[in-house]
Amino acid sequence: MPLQSLLRFLGKLTANKILEPGCSETQAVCDRIQCETALKKAKIHPLSLLLSSENYKRGQGYQGKTKWEPDSSILKAIDYAFYKSFMNVEPMGKRFVVAVDVSTSLSSIVPGSSVSTAVAAAAITMMFVRTELDTHVLAYSEGALVSCSLSADMTLAQVTAELVKLPGGSTDCTLPITWATENEKAVDVFIILTNNPLWTENGLRVKMAVILKMLVQYSCYTLPIKAGSLHFNHIFFYLFYLNPLLWYTEVK
Repeated sequence: MPLQSLLRFLGKLTANKILEPGCSETQAVCDRIQCETALKKAKIHPLSLLLSSENYKRGQGYQGKTKWEPDSSILKAIDYAFYKSFMNVEPMGKRFVVAVDVSTSLSSIVPGSSVSTAVAAAAITMMFVRTELDTHVLAYSEGALVSCSLSADMTLAQVTAELVKLPGGSTDCTLPITWATENEKAVDVFIILTNNPLWTENGLRVKMAVILKMLVQYSCYTLPIKAGSLHFNHIFFYLFYLNPLLWYTEVK
């Protein structure tokens, strides 16, 4: 059975007593989940392991028909694999700003999973902190923005706790661009993580227009002028809607 399929059926295998505490089959499964060679060959993504862990930890299927008692050794194996799987994320070598919306909406659950949006945002943030050398992490809500001191050796729980320190408010996706402009930061990619659809479709269009205008202004402000003309690099602006992924746009 492929490793990805094995992770998906852990609950059913436990419910059917195929995997029981202390048995050889359970140990074999744990060994396989933790095997770095198997993780690399299957190209398992950290977010896949996070979903597997939370779904298995829940102890029942989405329809509630299949139920099981989560095995602690399996949960430990998935947790170990989660941190090892960051080796499968290939670095882009760009300069990143990862900004996390910490408004009250971040306390919800990602649909179709047992993962809170705060934990999902923390896991995505960890991907950049652990793989990209030039990454600035910001937490923001309306009128407030703080820089987060995150390191590659921090756990998921530690990163989550660091991100939610700022009191919640409403969403203002322009704050990270303002921060980069005021602090004269050279940025290739803005990653905005939010669980707020900006209230209405019309409100989203208005906000996006403001964001695009600010990105163009930021480009003119930060990129050097050569021979009397601006030389633009690509500036990427990704808005990740955690409920689920909404869209992204690119500015040239």
